Amino acid sequence: FFMLGAANCATFASNAADFQRYAQKKNDVILGNIFGFPVANLIVAAVGNLVCASSELIFGELVWNPVTLLDNLQTAEYTAANRAGCFFIAGCFAYCCIFSSIFENSLPAGNDIAALFPKYITVRRGFFVCAVISFAINPWFLLGSASVFVSFLSSYQTFLSAITGVLLVNYYLIGRGRIHIPDAFTSIKSGAYYYTHGWNIRAYVAYIIGIIPNFYGFLNNMGVSAPIGVTRYYYFAYWVGLALSAFTFWVTCKIWPPPIMEEKWVEPRDYVRPEEDGNAQVIEAVTMPGNVDMKGPDEKVAMKV
Repeated sequence: FFMLGAANCATFASNAADFQRYAQKKNDVILGNIFGFPVANLIVAAVGNLVCASSELIFGELVWNPVTLLDNLQTAEYTAANRAGCFFIAGCFAYCCIFSSIFENSLPAGNDIAALFPKYITVRRGFFVCAVISFAINPWFLLGSASVFVSFLSSYQTFLSAITGVLLVNYYLIGRGRIHIPDAFTSIKSGAYYYTHGWNIRAYVAYIIGIIPNFYGFLNNMGVSAPIGVTRYYYFAYWVGLALSAFTFWVTCKIWPPPIMEEKWVEPRDYVRPEEDGNAQVIEAVTMPGNVDMKGPDEKVAMKV
């Protein structure tokens, strides 16, 4: 269960920066990560298990789907008080679904899609792209049974563990805390993050190698027959994928050093945007060729001179 919980949290570990970037101070995210997220998940899991267990005493079967549970409550006793209670409970579920979809799905997807095509797609446009794709993959089939739903959640680890390994090594061992922010928003070839025509081959090699050992277990989790050893090995897939991708990325960077590779910790204390620096002369100019406008092609950006 501990391994399954780690796999379920893999998406938050790999997309943490999508939320933390809005923090006013560096320490603002500490309490939320230590207490907010674990405690909230513990409460939801505990209440869910208690309600599911009590459904067997009331209806004679385990009901894990909240929608089915509310329907059974009204079928058993169709009174005004019961209907009102189900209405407010359903309203809370609707609010939670909308809230979680925005912050857990739309926001990370919007940031990632905008990062892929910043010249044409803003974060807001990325939200709509995510919404269209979400309907296209028919996610309601994942709710067919509890086993299918849990299997889908645990499959995250196959792909996200390898991403997390690359991110950790890149920040703590390769860049040593250094992120050259201006180069993150430019497409010029001399930029620190241009790599090979915009592709960091080292990261992709490490990512693929981190996935390969766990892919058979992923197929088995989706219904493909596999030996019992593969099933048991898959319990540790998250940590195996993370360690393997991290080690591979570190080795490839040692053999083929990237533009930014520091020997000591150089994390800057703060970064002030040019338009917020009172001592800097700020002018407005149309984005020059080679620069990427993250706000859209029709907007202007501030440049520091």
